[in-house]
Amino acid sequence: MSYLVIARKWRPQRFEDIAGQEHISRTLQNAIRAGRIAHAYLFTGVRGVGKTTAARILAKALNCDEGPTPTPCNKCGHCEEIAQGNSIDVLEIDGASNRGIDEVRQIIENVRYQPAKCRFKVYIIDEVHQVTKDAFNALLKTLEEPPPSVKFILATTEPHRLPDTILSRCQRYDFRRINLREIVQRLGAIAKSEGLDISQGALVLLAREADGSMRDAQSLLEQVLAFAEPADGTDKAASIDESLLQEILGLAERRVLYELSAAVLTGDARRCVELVAEVVNQGRDPNRLSRDLVEHFRNLLVARLLAEGDAPSPGKDLSTIGSAPLLDLPDQEIAALSEQTREVSVDMLLDYFDFMAGGDEEIGRSAMPRFALETVLIRLATLPKALPVGEMVERLERLEGRLLTGVRPTGVSIRMKESSAPSPPVPAVPSPGEVSTRGGETHAWQEFVAFVSTEQKFLASHLASGSALTLPPDPLRIGVSERHHLAFLQDSDNLATLKDLAKRFFAQDVLVQVASVASDNTPTSPDATMPGSMNPAEERSPMVKEALRIFGGSIRDVRWDNG
Repeated sequence: MSYLVIARKWRPQRFEDIAGQEHISRTLQNAIRAGRIAHAYLFTGVRGVGKTTAARILAKALNCDEGPTPTPCNKCGHCEEIAQGNSIDVLEIDGASNRGIDEVRQIIENVRYQPAKCRFKVYIIDEVHQVTKDAFNALLKTLEEPPPSVKFILATTEPHRLPDTILSRCQRYDFRRINLREIVQRLGAIAKSEGLDISQGALVLLAREADGSMRDAQSLLEQVLAFAEPADGTDKAASIDESLLQEILGLAERRVLYELSAAVLTGDARRCVELVAEVVNQGRDPNRLSRDLVEHFRNLLVARLLAEGDAPSPGKDLSTIGSAPLLDLPDQEIAALSEQTREVSVDMLLDYFDFMAGGDEEIGRSAMPRFALETVLIRLATLPKALPVGEMVERLERLEGRLLTGVRPTGVSIRMKESSAPSPPVPAVPSPGEVSTRGGETHAWQEFVAFVSTEQKFLASHLASGSALTLPPDPLRIGVSERHHLAFLQDSDNLATLKDLAKRFFAQDVLVQVASVASDNTPTSPDATMPGSMNPAEERSPMVKEALRIFGGSIRDVRWDNG
């Protein structure tokens, strides 16, 4: 007898043996028990999750000598013929090579005849999305009302390419990706039966590479079996560990992913470049490493979200965090991910994932993927740490309150970009209330600014940069040293609003004048109010200073706009 590959040798023969599709197995079995057998089924899902296998088992269940039964015996002639693929009444058709209207017309012609041996004639059409539109139209009537002895089972990986007229005539079953634990369990049973000694870590690595496909996992295991040989020429089972498996499949070690993410989180760009060089020198594929990093940063983000939702205490076992639908990983790896992201914010991890996902596209298009990968990792390692939006808003609100009450912010520091020449000293800008006029005028001015803040907060932010030169009953003369505040307050609409607010506050008609003053609060000439080029260091109000501190920015240029 010729050799059978693992995927065929270990193909499930009962509904209970189909891994990861319990919802479909139960529904089909219940339908058979209740006699609610549809005339057309549509099986959808990614490759290697059991669509064709389920179709064959359904055909056996319908045609078994003991059936229709939800548990075919796999011993009678019909079951054996269907399992071997040589039953004349169960026809497996490839939609890619039988996609034309002539082939479909042949099917329509044959359905009129009764089954030769079985109870039902079953047509299994694989990759049915390859069938042409005209062929689908020709099949509509037969698919809607076939003879009682005919059943159609359509299988596809791309259900969106099927016409709605076909979808509406079939019972649709969506096959899920098989989770990692179920694949590991099935591969472990197969390896034990085949006499292969393989570690649990290697099985996890195989299952991860399969990406939810049992057939892909079995094909990889077949490759490992072909590589492994008995030690010392004896019949002793070969031993496969994780490092040897990485050599066989040409994969980057999981350790490298964790070291790269650790280097990114600590801002060590040099270590990132060294690790990429190490991986490339070992003959690994930079494109594959990039894709693995995208998945790894996604797992870090999800692990952080899960840990945040569960609010783990210092003594809590992190291996219990998460569930298979979110992190389809072994418990020890979930614990390692949670531990690495314990001190990192969700916003920062989201930035890392966005940059890595965007960089992966650049790496895939690059003629030199190694250099592109190094650039992306350096960019990640030097990414400024993001502050939560709530914390930034809270800081700005505190700053605004200080300015409106005339209190200068303390401990304000501005992080400037490094330059070869030292920056000139920044002259201090007096805040409102520091101008000493007549007794009580300082307090009255502060109360007026606070009143304007309750009515027009944005207007008050500009007004707070100025100072009162005179107060009612004299004209309200406001001195402003910064040109953008001066231009805003001298606008006719804003000046009218300010005059109305002053009338309400001082309970009398008030003449409001806004004038330009120097930093020492001495009036300047009218020409001083015209826009011009100034040193950016001379134009920093306390609000600008605090904004630069919060966001870690620097001033490159100052432009004025009186519009």
